[in-house]
Amino acid sequence: MKKLILSIFILCFAIQAFPQKYVKVWSDEFNKPGLPDSTKWDYEVGKIRNAELQYYTYKRSENARIQDTVLIIEARKEPFQGASYTSASLVSRYKGDWLYGKFEIRAKVPTGKGTWPAIWMMPTDSEYGGWPKSGEMDIMEYVGMNANNLYYTAHFEGTNGSGHQSSGTQTTYNQPYSKFITFTFVWSPTKLEWYADGVKKYTYNKPSGDYRVWPFDKMFYMILNLAYGGSWGDQKGHDDTKLPHKFLIDYVRVYQLQETEGPFSLTIEPSTGGTVEFAPKMESYPEGTMVTLTAQPENGYEFDKWLYLGSANPMTIEVSKNMTLIPVFKKKNELILNGDFSSGLKNWGNLYFHIASYKATASVVDGVYVLNVTSPGTANWHIVDQQLNIPFINAANYKITFDAWSDNPGIADVFISKNYDDYGNYYSTTRSITGVKQTFIWIVKMNKPTDYNCRFGFVFGKFTGNVYLDNVSVEKQVPTGNKVLTGIENEEFSLFPNPTSGEITISGNSVSSPVTLILCNLQGQLISTILNNQYLTKGNTVTFNLRNEVASSGIYMLRLTNKDNSFTRKVILN
Repeated sequence: MKKLILSIFILCFAIQAFPQKYVKVWSDEFNKPGLPDSTKWDYEVGKIRNAELQYYTYKRSENARIQDTVLIIEARKEPFQGASYTSASLVSRYKGDWLYGKFEIRAKVPTGKGTWPAIWMMPTDSEYGGWPKSGEMDIMEYVGMNANNLYYTAHFEGTNGSGHQSSGTQTTYNQPYSKFITFTFVWSPTKLEWYADGVKKYTYNKPSGDYRVWPFDKMFYMILNLAYGGSWGDQKGHDDTKLPHKFLIDYVRVYQLQETEGPFSLTIEPSTGGTVEFAPKMESYPEGTMVTLTAQPENGYEFDKWLYLGSANPMTIEVSKNMTLIPVFKKKNELILNGDFSSGLKNWGNLYFHIASYKATASVVDGVYVLNVTSPGTANWHIVDQQLNIPFINAANYKITFDAWSDNPGIADVFISKNYDDYGNYYSTTRSITGVKQTFIWIVKMNKPTDYNCRFGFVFGKFTGNVYLDNVSVEKQVPTGNKVLTGIENEEFSLFPNPTSGEITISGNSVSSPVTLILCNLQGQLISTILNNQYLTKGNTVTFNLRNEVASSGIYMLRLTNKDNSFTRKVILN
């Protein structure tokens, strides 16, 4: 009995000797004047959601800047990209992502009808599906039409059949626009808690392990934005005579629980494309040790980010818990992250379904992306997977590459489009996917103004069963003298595949007048006429076999002419 009592005493002493505490793991104090820190924040761009009136701009100091140690997000009345108002929305995705923690943000909301500032969190990878299935946590929302109310809400799919439920509260706060308020949000495996100036405002307790009511067991990132108007902000109209309005944020601080007492380990996950240097490098680190990490990319690669922590290089951190850092290197000029799916679904799984009855699930099996379509749509665009927030630069050429095959043959769309309302395409084409693995390669030119917030994706709405992808790449082309690029697509017409073993497909993109298409040798001598004064408008295709026109393999020229222009493309016959 004495031994048992002694053991219990020792256990209790050990627990008391290490009380759990929150330690800071990420922060921005907004102390450096100028644009927001690009190693911690990216931007949403365009007219994004909720019928809001503002256009979110990219790296524009009029809308987002640090001044007098405060982040200012400013909504302005001004014509911009077809909108009448501008503002900014900062996102920390892949540069600040967390699973559980305490989040502390000191901020001052603007006043005025139409304003809609928010501090909120969205799922990094939407592993349970599109909104609201993977959840949303609103640390604070305010709408100027209700000048003395603050809102705290969690959103999820729910189980009542509506497809969207929420849990939250609105609280009265006298003139919140007149002073800075410290908003604290505590997210644990069992509950969500909201505080304002240290006073608890609401708790949402985990009802069960059903993701439909508790999708909050995956990583989330933070958004700071000032919307103007929209489905909620404009319910009582807006008074733009009071613009500009400013949403002020003094700091953002993120804390997580220290699981064990020190000393602590610091582990670097191996990554293709580079290595990491430590200063100092130690077997273990006493609490509070400052460590500088420098990513060293290999030839042909460049450093992208420390996944979930930021993109500063070198980066100095304070070791206060066991940490695993994930350096991300990418091929130079590569826009697609995790295109070989070596990191599972990271950056993928951004699925869109036109209606809920269309169903498909994405997974990675043996390093290959698999989309299992169990309930197809009636049009290609009804089921989409995509990567988001990709920059495409005006007049630049991009090499698109991927491997694809499927259980059942079908036609897939491949697109580059806006990542905001109206989500219009900059480029779209189709490819025939069969049971045989094929490698698709071609070049496309961005012939629209530069857009830093694009989507690149695949449209599989009419497939059934499994569709497979691997080695997806969108690589910005750097001029290298007279190198010949094959498979070129421009705004007039495209051809595929190139090189080809015989069969080739010509598709029209913007040619509206009748065309003639001829096949020539390299000396420009006519071999045959493929099309004679026929229409080849956008979406129309003509497929023919070069073997029916020429007997030997080699390089030939296809020349398309209409009443205004002539366009020539090399084609390689294997």
